[in-house]
Amino acid sequence: MKDVFWTNIARESLFDTSEFIKRTWGNEIFEKFLDNLDYRISQIQLNPEMAPNFENSAIRRMFIHKHVSLFYSNNDSYLKILLVWDNRQDPNKLLETLSI
Repeated sequence: MKDVFWTNIARESLFDTSEFIKRTWGNEIFEKFLDNLDYRISQIQLNPEMAPNFENSAIRRMFIHKHVSLFYSNNDSYLKILLVWDNRQDPNKLLETLSI
């Protein structure tokens, strides 16, 4: 199982997304989101290539929920979490944030 490294942008985006979910849908949905996020991360730790590449890059996109994606890269010894993204946001901003 690979170690997981979170970038600062990934941590900030997780916080922002989590706070939005908690504020909008309450603690129960918030807890389910975090459980689902943990589950998906454990999946990619065991099989880092299970998520498809994004925009023909080395970055992979894993859907956490239909509205939230996790972007990461698979390095030799660890996974690098790049961003937690609300899929309803401007896709141009996504590309800018990921700097593909």
